Amino acid sequence: MAVLAMAGVVIGISTAPGSASTNKAPIVLGLITDETGPGGVQSSYPQIIDGALARIDAQNAVGGVDGHKLELITEDEQSTPGGDLLAAKILVSKGVFGVMEVDSQAFGGASYLHQLGIPVVGVAQDGPEWGEQPNTNMFAIASLSGTTPINGYYYTYNNTGAELQALGITKLAQIAFNVPSAINAATTIFQAAKSVGISKCLDALVPSDNSNFGPLVLEMKNMGCNGIDVLSILSTCTGLAMAMRQADVNAKMLCATGYDQNLLEQPQALAAMQGTFTTAAINVLSNPTPPVKLFLSRLNKYTPTWGGGIPSDEVGYSYENADLMIKGLELAGGPNRKAFISKLRQVSDYTAEGLMTTPDIFSHFGTLGMFPKESCTPLLEVKGKAYVPIDNGKPICGKLIRGAHA
Repeated sequence: MAVLAMAGVVIGISTAPGSASTNKAPIVLGLITDETGPGGVQSSYPQIIDGALARIDAQNAVGGVDGHKLELITEDEQSTPGGDLLAAKILVSKGVFGVMEVDSQAFGGASYLHQLGIPVVGVAQDGPEWGEQPNTNMFAIASLSGTTPINGYYYTYNNTGAELQALGITKLAQIAFNVPSAINAATTIFQAAKSVGISKCLDALVPSDNSNFGPLVLEMKNMGCNGIDVLSILSTCTGLAMAMRQADVNAKMLCATGYDQNLLEQPQALAAMQGTFTTAAINVLSNPTPPVKLFLSRLNKYTPTWGGGIPSDEVGYSYENADLMIKGLELAGGPNRKAFISKLRQVSDYTAEGLMTTPDIFSHFGTLGMFPKESCTPLLEVKGKAYVPIDNGKPICGKLIRGAHA
């Protein structure tokens, strides 16, 4: 079982009973995340180690990869680009094979890691580098839509417009976290909304530590916005929801990060978020699939700090990142960075053992071919202490469409 020490040190992995012994050197993997700073304090980032450990320990229990056990080192980027670069340099100095990024500032160390030819896997939530040349060493979990432009345009899926239309929204406000990916995603969502007759009402950027939403909500009220899409951390959604209730603003809210156990355990925030909507990257509540059950069973078995309930998006991302590292190592036949990058770059249907409903395409890097042609997500409403699927959980699907000019 994995035992978490302190940030910046190796997390020891013990050999599971019955697993084969080996004299091969362990493969050390690095994980960069926001443990301090705005991203660490106000989000569920501190929980992400659970996801990575669950997948790594499960792999070690069957002998690791090609006889090599896996070890994990974590480093804090402190929610800054400079912190990310420093974390990357520290991990390299400690001999990591590859780096996992579950944070908002991965662009800080991207060039440095590319120059060294180090494999990087992560969440494309900070900028376009995940799908741009020359960064073929970078592999993004989840869609690159709204983050990486192709031939001068961003691309999105029109299911977002369908979701907003299903909620009866006609005048849309968007509140986005002040990072490039959220800004670009907001632009493409407005484009998708326009395609189904929804007009742009207001758009605003917020820092992660913004708690004074009163003026913003009053502006929404004066402009007659009847819908709001929030592309930021959960605390932004709850703060806006509270301010909207105080100002008697009757607008439907779609919160990108609203599917979170933390919300169900905070009475004041939960009360404010009643009647808001979200989507679930990994839906663990409504008829979970076998891959979802496997994910949950590994969390329960290998992570003593896991408290159950709904895993945050970051827990799911870190689990998928670790799985992707394992996939690349298996394809490479062991710790060979060049083979890892070249072999994984040929994969066009990665789903993290079926956990992801829309596959990742790692081939056709830097071109439109790296985008899946369709994306499907269920829409959920916060009711009481539960997330209730809309339309009996039937996913809302959308086709890839060209969005705003970069």
